Amino acid sequence: MEMSKTSEVIYGDEIFFNFIEVPFQEISQSGNLVKKIKQQQIHGFVIRDVFTTAEVDTVKEILAGLTEQDTLTTPSGQLFPAPFATMSNSDDMLKLYFDKLDLLYDLKEKQPAIKAMLEKMDQVFKSVAQDYKVGIPVNKIRHAPVAAGTFRIFLPGRGGLHVHCGNLFQAQSMHYYSLIENDIDMNDQLSYFLVLQNSEQGGELTIYDMLWQNVKRKESPEENSFVIDDDGKRIYLKDVRSFTVKPKVGDILIFSGGPIWHRVENIVGSIPRITFGGFLNFSKDDTELYYWS
Repeated sequence: MEMSKTSEVIYGDEIFFNFIEVPFQEISQSGNLVKKIKQQQIHGFVIRDVFTTAEVDTVKEILAGLTEQDTLTTPSGQLFPAPFATMSNSDDMLKLYFDKLDLLYDLKEKQPAIKAMLEKMDQVFKSVAQDYKVGIPVNKIRHAPVAAGTFRIFLPGRGGLHVHCGNLFQAQSMHYYSLIENDIDMNDQLSYFLVLQNSEQGGELTIYDMLWQNVKRKESPEENSFVIDDDGKRIYLKDVRSFTVKPKVGDILIFSGGPIWHRVENIVGSIPRITFGGFLNFSKDDTELYYWS
């Protein structure tokens, strides 16, 4: 794939999946990009310059005002609101999930910048889905929307995000998915994130030449050096072809994160990596696109 000089800072040297770039001003003329991923015509795309520096800075100022009680602490940093992986049939965990979700939607009502960000994200998804109806799934407990996305603050010196693929979450978070009212095809879900702040070094998204159809296991969620193939053999990541994707601040990346194994590299330096992201996928009747976290 031929790439412009501007994309050299985004991609590694060898691109074996088809990732493309689209300027924000041109997405309405770019066709149904999410359907192209579904049809495997492309594997991902970066939408350039969706948010301005001023828009991003305002959102970051609001995030800086959150307390430790507002966020969920993880080994790599903070999350807000609590992602779906925290939901279980435990009353305490359900309360935690919904308390954090309420705070997100409370911020949306009180902070115009958060409301504008969420509305702009929704418009972006509608632009890249075109002939699909677009919305957020509804949970069966409250009959209200789940989280549209999660803010992730990766702190320096505390790692990144362990190697995974979206299809791995189906088995790990069966309870959460059982509580979704909508008739969504959860297989091969798409991943998305908006970059609000890049770290000095590290924080790249590493894409591996490795698909769910051949590799469906890890020894543990924290294991980050190898995965296990269908024959029980260890596959060490250092031996697998890979390339990195590092969108700039204000860019949105959408890619086939369900079947493609990937990870976020360790954060180096003094500046945290901050993103807002989640997942997308289609209804089983192929008429709607949903996004959530």
